[in-house]
Amino acid sequence: MEREKSTGIMRVRMLGGVSITYEGAAVVFDRRSPAKFIQLFQLLMLHLREGIGKAELIDALYGKDGVENGNSSLNNTIFRLRRQLKKAGMPEDAYIIVKKGKCRWSENIKAVVDIHQMEAAIEEACMESGEKKEELLKEACSLYKGEFLPSSAAEAWSVIAGVKYRDLYFDCMRELFSILKNRGAYEDILYISSHAASIYPYEEWQLWRIDSLLALNRHKEALKVYEETASLYFNEFGLNPSGKMLERFHAMSSQIQGVPSDMSEIRRDLREKTKGKGAYFCSLPSFIDTYRIMTRMMERTGMSVFLMLCTLTDSFGVPIEKEEKISKAAEKFQTAVKLSLRRGDLYTRYSSCQFLVMLPGITQENCFRVAERISRLFKEAGGGSNRIRCYISSLIDVTEDFGGLKHGITFPDGWMRP
Repeated sequence: MEREKSTGIMRVRMLGGVSITYEGAAVVFDRRSPAKFIQLFQLLMLHLREGIGKAELIDALYGKDGVENGNSSLNNTIFRLRRQLKKAGMPEDAYIIVKKGKCRWSENIKAVVDIHQMEAAIEEACMESGEKKEELLKEACSLYKGEFLPSSAAEAWSVIAGVKYRDLYFDCMRELFSILKNRGAYEDILYISSHAASIYPYEEWQLWRIDSLLALNRHKEALKVYEETASLYFNEFGLNPSGKMLERFHAMSSQIQGVPSDMSEIRRDLREKTKGKGAYFCSLPSFIDTYRIMTRMMERTGMSVFLMLCTLTDSFGVPIEKEEKISKAAEKFQTAVKLSLRRGDLYTRYSSCQFLVMLPGITQENCFRVAERISRLFKEAGGGSNRIRCYISSLIDVTEDFGGLKHGITFPDGWMRP
């Protein structure tokens, strides 16, 4: 008896997660069953347009397992997938068609898959211009909710497909942003780049966010994005802001302005929002500006100001470079630095394993006491066998690139002495 053809639509999401619905109802597989049939379904959806060869399927599903009879294993997996689809509420059908060495999804059940919708929108956009092209590129970008099949990131076929769709997404956004920028649609750029940055906090998308906020005269918001990005790069990647980021910082700093009604309003804007314990933490560009100001003040007042470079090292005194080791000790390191300083002192993160500290109105001997406090608090906080090495110099002795910090030799306990 010939099966009745289904007229329903199955929708499959593969970007930013996995979900299947049929006519609006969720299709849920039995997760207690082996995962191979789920991977088979995902591969069929990935190759929905052209189908996929049995040999390629066997290699993708069983290549790492060393299965002796791949063809038999594939047939068993196809059988389990059919049973699971029916059990999950799908209409009666063969679902998987095997013909001339290829497997493909049955045409009886129409499948709408986000990755193919995205590709179709981009392909159509290539043949259009003007407003229609813009709308199609926006549609393609909106379909990208995140990485391709994040739960299958360990599979080689999934990684390859993931790179393909990520690159398509990036190229699509760059083309779209160029169009939007030409017509001054900065609100659209901000919305789309913010979504991209939530998935990929790469500098490129953060720069688009900052530039769109600057174009919209929302300078304080732009500065906040910069500070969040700089902090993320320090804490997660151990990187300093790039030249482009620093350019944006100075542009924001020069453009943040307003017309307050009186001095009290200006003072409210300048005042610290919270009065926590310990020294004042600031971004590296702000630290550099303060350093330059303090250097000028020293020339006029003769005030004593010292600069200290604190470096996180292993038990042998070698700076720690491995990201996972830094991340475990970084919070304890920063807390030790902050709580060892006075409220009037200033510090910033100079690299993934280093902090720069500015100590105004202090003697050199007291600088050594500060270094001792930092190391002691770090050990008390659970720093383990790691050490903190401190170099100390007067501001007038420091070279322009901060590479000439003097007055220090390494002692076994990590202190630096003149």
